[in-house]
Amino acid sequence: MAQGILTTLSGDPYNDAIWLDLPCGPAVSCISVREYRLTPEMTATGEETKLLTGQIQAYIPFPTGPYTAVLTLYTASMEHWASVYHLMSAVLQTVSFTDPLETLPEEPA
Repeated sequence: MAQGILTTLSGDPYNDAIWLDLPCGPAVSCISVREYRLTPEMTATGEETKLLTGQIQAYIPFPTGPYTAVLTLYTASMEHWASVYHLMSAVLQTVSFTDPLETLPEEPA
């Protein structure tokens, strides 16, 4: 399923879609940066300005069924982009599809 997601997302020239090998299995990350024009009535200064935003989406297919988890991080704090990217990468390394109740140690009898 991840291969199909990668193929689909790679078709948009504004996306930077990459394959991920996560501990829970294959996934796809898609990074996009967009610039929006803000009209004067939308700004505190009353002047037209541009707003640059970044988005990271991770598409993680469930190993047990036809489902996909999508984690999205969206920010206009582009001056902190490197930190945001590293934080999202760290979160993705923690994704698990195991049932936490099944992994608990058995209670003594």
